[in-house]
Amino acid sequence: PSLVGQVAEALVNRMLDPHKKVQIATCSALGVFVEATGDLMAPYLEPVYRILMQALQKYGTRSRLVLFDTLGVMAEYVGAAIGEGPLPGMYVPPMLRLWNEIATENPFDRSLLPLMECLGSSTVVCGLNYQPWALESFEMAMSTIEACTIIIAHEDDLDDIDEDMTDPIVCAVDLIDGLVEGLGPNFAALVNGSARFGPTFQNVLQSVAEHFVSGVRMSAFALLGDLARLTPSLIEAGLPQLLSEAISSIDPVHPATCNNAVWAVGEVCVRCGENAGPLIPHAADLVASLIPLLMGNAVDMDGNELSLPGIAENAATTMGRLASVKAEFVAPELGRFLLGWCDGMSKIANPAERRDAFTGFVRAVRVNPHSIQNTGSEMGEVITSILFAVVSWHIPSSDIAPNLLSGPYRFAPFPAEFSELLSALRHLLLDLKTSSGEGWNQIEAQMPSNVKRLMHEVYGLS
Repeated sequence: PSLVGQVAEALVNRMLDPHKKVQIATCSALGVFVEATGDLMAPYLEPVYRILMQALQKYGTRSRLVLFDTLGVMAEYVGAAIGEGPLPGMYVPPMLRLWNEIATENPFDRSLLPLMECLGSSTVVCGLNYQPWALESFEMAMSTIEACTIIIAHEDDLDDIDEDMTDPIVCAVDLIDGLVEGLGPNFAALVNGSARFGPTFQNVLQSVAEHFVSGVRMSAFALLGDLARLTPSLIEAGLPQLLSEAISSIDPVHPATCNNAVWAVGEVCVRCGENAGPLIPHAADLVASLIPLLMGNAVDMDGNELSLPGIAENAATTMGRLASVKAEFVAPELGRFLLGWCDGMSKIANPAERRDAFTGFVRAVRVNPHSIQNTGSEMGEVITSILFAVVSWHIPSSDIAPNLLSGPYRFAPFPAEFSELLSALRHLLLDLKTSSGEGWNQIEAQMPSNVKRLMHEVYGLS
């Protein structure tokens, strides 16, 4: 074998050592090695997993926790190879058996957390190859949520419930989300095929979306967004209440939950397409919740300004997706947040999300063109903000030169697959130039040389 194979063999051969410290050190070392080698481990996975499963039966609790972390690292760094051929059949059934044994005694056992996290990573990577164990995994996760919820409900004082007590619920929801990502549209058949939990899935989803612990809601909204994206039929019946819960959780006091809620609502908007009906009762509240995130004036409970990484671009995407369903949802208030929307759009990294944000923005401006004069800023400043948001499409994804705006011309072309949006932006910018009259000369005079060239060559602003 290659050097990678030799090191892997040397490490796993020490895993069955009877000494706990050697077990933990070897597992940790294998995890670090896998992070460094990634898919180079693929040819050696079968003997590695064989010994890992022997270790799983032999290890005590502490060593087992480290072993689960190592298995999770393998799913993350080795990739699709761990789901091919006989491999999933080697490691998934023993882990499900162990989960059942531990959970039967105590569903709050902390060693279940990395076990569920590891299985969740595996479901995503294995995809459809995970199907033989998907139903059992789903029902185990649902059982964990059910058991923990019942026990927590019997606590005398809910104020005493902390994040630790709800961690098993979070991990179980994340595992179900992994099944959604791995199985895609087939997840709906899985739920409907569960005699025990199929009929209650909608109620469980609702209960975690309105849970009093924010960490549970955070995972619930990640699940909601993926259900909207991949198996929307499972959320249709409960959508009004789920949307209400998501919008009410767009609260920057809990940043991660807020971010997931914003994203989930955006995915629901995408799924609605041009059917505005489901969004009509919620649109005004959604816009009101997104405005502070776009304008950077979100505050905590003590009135201190909050800086939330990633939230402006997330809110910009969701505002665009809402406007793409029906621009009239967004247009009336546009002047209040137009500048913040431009700033958020300019930071979006994902091309599809950026496309959705700009598509909705163009539609909203078309419905309310006077918003440009109603921002409280000079019209030239507003147009400049729009121009620089558009420029973000042309900034290279890597090797960004410090003199990009005025040095050698290195702007990237507009993505060819979004030609319809490019045409819409050209028309919008030409109309803005016309509406600004003599003021355009001043705007153009302040443009860096490469921006001026970009606007001339790509957008026809000569």
